Amino acid sequence: MKRIKIIALLSFLLLSVWQQPANAQRQPKERSIEQLPRIPVDTIPTEQEGTSIILYSNNTWKYFHKDVGELATYEGYNDHWDTTQVFAYKDFDYSIQPSFVELNLVGSLAEFHSPVVGKVLSRYGRRGRSNHNGVDIPLKTGEPIYATFDGKVRYARYNTGGYGYMVILRHPNGLESWHGHLSKLNVRTNEYVKAGQIIGFAGNTGRSYGSHLHYELRYQDQTFDPEFLIDFENGMLRYQVFALEKSFLNIHSHASEILEDAEDDYLAMGSLLAEADDSTAIRAAMGNVPKEEPVLSQSNAVYHIIQKGDMLGKLAIRYGVSIDQICRLNGITRNTILQLNKRLRIK
Repeated sequence: MKRIKIIALLSFLLLSVWQQPANAQRQPKERSIEQLPRIPVDTIPTEQEGTSIILYSNNTWKYFHKDVGELATYEGYNDHWDTTQVFAYKDFDYSIQPSFVELNLVGSLAEFHSPVVGKVLSRYGRRGRSNHNGVDIPLKTGEPIYATFDGKVRYARYNTGGYGYMVILRHPNGLESWHGHLSKLNVRTNEYVKAGQIIGFAGNTGRSYGSHLHYELRYQDQTFDPEFLIDFENGMLRYQVFALEKSFLNIHSHASEILEDAEDDYLAMGSLLAEADDSTAIRAAMGNVPKEEPVLSQSNAVYHIIQKGDMLGKLAIRYGVSIDQICRLNGITRNTILQLNKRLRIK
């Protein structure tokens, strides 16, 4: 009996050893993309000089910047740089902040990409007893989130303060874009990114009720309404150069109200020009007599130095001319962004 039991036990052990490799082959252990070998296999040039794309064997890719050393010299990437906390300016003295800051956003439209395109469901402002410091745009889980401008990743990790998986990009002008509730990150801290690069994927992590992107724009940790800069529904940038006024860094300052006021100015200007031709009467009706005298050239042409708050409609009212005339004299269109301190011909 003992011999039979020993033979049976040996047979079972041999059978187990013989079957184990076969089972292992039939059910290989799955590995994530991050665990697969990451070997460079090809390089693709881009339209931007000095920037190319490296493709890896695990189906991932990243941008390669030839002049990384030059990018690292941007002062905005060295001042108050913290990769472990969302707030980097805790010791900053805001009393010395100027009344407005001129932000050069892009040199061309190729340097901008809307983070997503969609209708804003929840706007910037007060929400009950708390502040809603950005905008919420509904998305399906897994939809890509893009870098708005070129920049460097300051923060890319799970945030326990409610943002969930989060990416913060610092841009060369000091502006920061915050992306919350992501399902997955696609960048690492201290990595340089280009406008339009996928930095993560939409999700429902952190304190969130449904898949969406929570998007904030901040300057020195202070929030302002992202809709000042971006038309999310159409995926368009509103300005090339933006004067960020100190008053905008306030939860009660809403872009929609200010933009509506600007649109009303244009409509009022059109109505006045239709009713009167006398420039003095128009200026008196608007209560907008210029504080400074226009610049006259030897040829009696009239020029205006663009100041903060100037718009084509307001300038047309002030000088008693039409928007079309200003556009024709300067070779611009009604949608051209006016740059501060530039000379604009009026007559």
